[in-house]
Amino acid sequence: VDQVKLWTGLVSLGLLASASTAALRPLDRRIAPRPSIPKSSKRFSALEDRGALGVPERRPQPLASRLRSIAVRATAGEDAEEEVDQDQLYARSLAEDVMKEQGVALDQLMNPMKAIRLYKELAEKTQELETTSGEALETLQMEIQETTAKLNIEKRSVMREELKAVFLIQSLLSIVVSGLLATNHFPGYPDLPIAAQALGFWTIWLFTIPSLRARKPAEVEKQALNVAFLATPLLNLAIPSVAKDPGLIWAANVVAIALSYAWAFIFVDETDAAEAGLKIGGMARWLDWGTGRERGAPKEVREELERLEREKREQEQRQGSS
Repeated sequence: VDQVKLWTGLVSLGLLASASTAALRPLDRRIAPRPSIPKSSKRFSALEDRGALGVPERRPQPLASRLRSIAVRATAGEDAEEEVDQDQLYARSLAEDVMKEQGVALDQLMNPMKAIRLYKELAEKTQELETTSGEALETLQMEIQETTAKLNIEKRSVMREELKAVFLIQSLLSIVVSGLLATNHFPGYPDLPIAAQALGFWTIWLFTIPSLRARKPAEVEKQALNVAFLATPLLNLAIPSVAKDPGLIWAANVVAIALSYAWAFIFVDETDAAEAGLKIGGMARWLDWGTGRERGAPKEVREELERLEREKREQEQRQGSS
């Protein structure tokens, strides 16, 4: 019986590995070289050379003028096209910068929420240049310089394919280790306590699925993992009322992930996945710590990021058809 469960898990593991590997698409991304940070004695002059912000004489550079305009529109709470939340406005503008500088979407940054916060802070500080003078101006210029340096670091922190592969390997290894724990076949420990076996099948939900989701997968795979994220804890709570076998529960978890992938890749259309797919909401969202993107994000910012993703996919489809 144990061998049947183990083989069932291994077959499902193979299907999961194949689906996850197919979802890894080479994007040929590069991280821009780190710019040199000027010493404090140079104050604002180095930023003037990069055209990043305004100079002490308040002659606006292109980005400085743009940041001021964004800050003014955000304060007013309106845009030329539509009413938007100020965080959405900053997210949209930052997404354009990241795409132009790094060639990737905003959601592919390691921490897009921090980048948006820094971008907003930079825009607000740049707007203050118009009404600041004396020593306060020098202090403000130094703060802008520091914020710019932090923002540049966040812009360069892209989710690279190598890191995605690491997350994938971690998730597959966690399935193997959790299976050994749940089926009481862990090397060197012939008689594991029931708590360790229970940890085995809960590892699928606690570690495997979050590792897969941290790769910032495509929308179809994301929907599969959303289904698995909601289904596996239900199985872990429901099956013990029928069967007390930890190995059986672990096998059910692995099969649930494999079936979620099969459902998503067969029935979910990638272009409609972001709009029509299953969302993690309500109380479950507070348990959703493995997405690598939405943690701590306001609802408006999450919606704006999803909108930017949809626009990117539509643009890629138009380019492919032309």
